[in-house]
Amino acid sequence: MSEPPTTLASDWAAPPPPRKSFSVVVTVLCSIVVILYIGLLGRPLIEPGISPLAELKYPERSLERLVTRELDLRAAMLHSGLPWEWRLYRALSGDEDPLVEAATWYAELLELHDSPKAELERVILLAESGRTRAARTEIERWSEAGDARARMLAWVTAAYRSPPPSPNAGRTLIREIEDELRPSWFSNTLVRRIATRIGDAPQRAQAEQAILTRGQALLIRARLLTATSAGLLVLGAVALWWMLARRSGPQVGNAPLPPDWSGADGYALFVRSLGVPQAIAVLAFVVLRRETGLGSLLGMAADLPIFLWVWHYLRTHDSSMRTAFGLRPRRRGWAPLAGATFALVAIALVGDIVIQIASGYLRVRTHWTDGFAEELLWAAPRRVLLEAFDASLWAPIVEEITFRGLLYGTLRTRLGAGTSALLSAVIFTLPHGYAAVGSASVLVSGLLWALAYERTRSLLPGLFAHAANNLLSTVWTVALLR
Repeated sequence: MSEPPTTLASDWAAPPPPRKSFSVVVTVLCSIVVILYIGLLGRPLIEPGISPLAELKYPERSLERLVTRELDLRAAMLHSGLPWEWRLYRALSGDEDPLVEAATWYAELLELHDSPKAELERVILLAESGRTRAARTEIERWSEAGDARARMLAWVTAAYRSPPPSPNAGRTLIREIEDELRPSWFSNTLVRRIATRIGDAPQRAQAEQAILTRGQALLIRARLLTATSAGLLVLGAVALWWMLARRSGPQVGNAPLPPDWSGADGYALFVRSLGVPQAIAVLAFVVLRRETGLGSLLGMAADLPIFLWVWHYLRTHDSSMRTAFGLRPRRRGWAPLAGATFALVAIALVGDIVIQIASGYLRVRTHWTDGFAEELLWAAPRRVLLEAFDASLWAPIVEEITFRGLLYGTLRTRLGAGTSALLSAVIFTLPHGYAAVGSASVLVSGLLWALAYERTRSLLPGLFAHAANNLLSTVWTVALLR
């Protein structure tokens, strides 16, 4: 019997060391970008004294639109609204008089921008809110100003200072106002006051009717949107009851939690997914040196490397995005998917209502720019559609993969579900750049979607709920402010 061949030590070669998935240098650089990105956008929450007006392109126009639409709607609601509508409006908007609050916002605007028109609108707000002494002080200050405020001085004097003008002089001023100012709550209110003082009942009725006509159109839109939200709440309540009544859990997919990747690899993926798109966006702005009008398109293009990195990493580890994140529902997972989605949308809506009511009760003021989507008001229709697509579809996909799929999943490699959900929700909240009330809403949503991922083993319920909430917010803004 022959002996087996002898293997010499020199013939044996050790297997090569495992290749590192990510460069340490790139990971460190991406971490720095992420820290700067989160820190800069989180400043309104960390340093609430900073004015956010500098972030807006058209602060004066945007503030005027917000105030006039709210006051038109308020007038229509008081005139022809249902009692429960007024109570709901008061509960959600807080106890502070909107005229007083708007005058405060205008005072902040005037600290940064010299605008005679904004000064006129602030005087009208002060006078209409009963702060006549402050209004008269502003009017007296105008007497020392130049020609830019001369006509406005005559208007507000006729409307709010004694003695009232003669009927002929008052009608002349009314014609001036109608020629100089576009129809709005401010111009109609000024005309109404002068018409009242000179005893011109038809002119007064015409001005009041103009406010009510605009307000009633807004009230119809608000009712339709409220009915939509109420319908979603009912569907969510039914879905929640159905899921609680089921014996089996609401599992949608089969995503492994904790995931199969290591904490180090998950961290490297997360900082690349969050940091590189921001670096690309900044680089594009520096190279172009101007606003192109395609910010959303460039932002979406900058997000594309996220999918490439995640796909490539999972592929080299014998997995896929559908498997790792539960993006393919199980055979009986479609019904739980629908139920979980409706339940999440409803819970988020209830959470927002509770936060609004609590903030009013606790006297936590919400700045008007908090979450204000200026592009939806002033951009061309095509850009508005692009912004709506970005906010309602693209952003939910990217954010759910980044913050729930990668960040929450990576935290789960070391921590429990509750702690991971809270930490991921906090990190998710900071880059949104909101103040206290807006941040509380984002925090609650982040918690909900992370826990839904854990419970259903799929990103789909949170992704669909995220998209639905963003779409609803976009529609509210366009319908009531554009």
